Amino acid sequence: MVTEVPSPRDPHVRHMRRIFLAVVTGSFLFLIPWIGYLSASLPDHHEVDQWRLAWVGFDGALIVVIGVTALCAWKRLQIFIPWAMISATLLCCDAWFDIILDWNTGELTGAILTAAFAELPLALLLFYAARKMIRLTVLIAWQQAGRGAPVPPLSRLSMGVLTSEDEFDAEWPRQAGEHDKGYGGPDAPRPSARPGPNAPDGTHARDAARHAPDGARHESSGARHESNGTRRDPGDRTGGRGPHDSRNGERR
Repeated sequence: MVTEVPSPRDPHVRHMRRIFLAVVTGSFLFLIPWIGYLSASLPDHHEVDQWRLAWVGFDGALIVVIGVTALCAWKRLQIFIPWAMISATLLCCDAWFDIILDWNTGELTGAILTAAFAELPLALLLFYAARKMIRLTVLIAWQQAGRGAPVPPLSRLSMGVLTSEDEFDAEWPRQAGEHDKGYGGPDAPRPSARPGPNAPDGTHARDAARHAPDGARHESSGARHESNGTRRDPGDRTGGRGPHDSRNGERR
């Protein structure tokens, strides 16, 4: 059973999108004054009773997340992408807190070395792998959808652009922009969504002619010349100038 892909124009989808945008944007706006409040109110020194539990719990969660990421990578699962991004984010947080909390202590050098040669390189590797997997997934979906245009970069690729032909037609001028100079910019005709022998750019026709055997190319060329001029009869010695009577040579 094929799952129907919801259209971005669906009222329920549009409503959920508005709620999501309101929550995310509101959180962003709330955090701006919150940071200012924390910077002015938090003390420079603070003692806690659960220091060990905080770090053991954090590192335990980090181990679990990296383990799930490795398992998904071994099984080649698509869910590897979010797990890799979660792992990379936690590694960056680990490096940040190790360095900041060990500031002005004898453990600062070890924290910097651990962050520089272990945590941050692994985080960058995971971010890079997640991005490459997203790009590969988009490329495969793009080709399976029969898109003839080049794939836009991820930073300019709209969500749901592969849902239908009409939505792609609407998205193309905004997605392509000046990205692909080969198509003449946003005002140029959009390449065929499903290229074939009659594609506007003639790619398939040129490739077929280029890879055809020599005899086929000559035959095709001869056919074109015959279609453009008068076709000769092998037994006609008049040069194709017109029908003649073979007995008196007079023109009919």
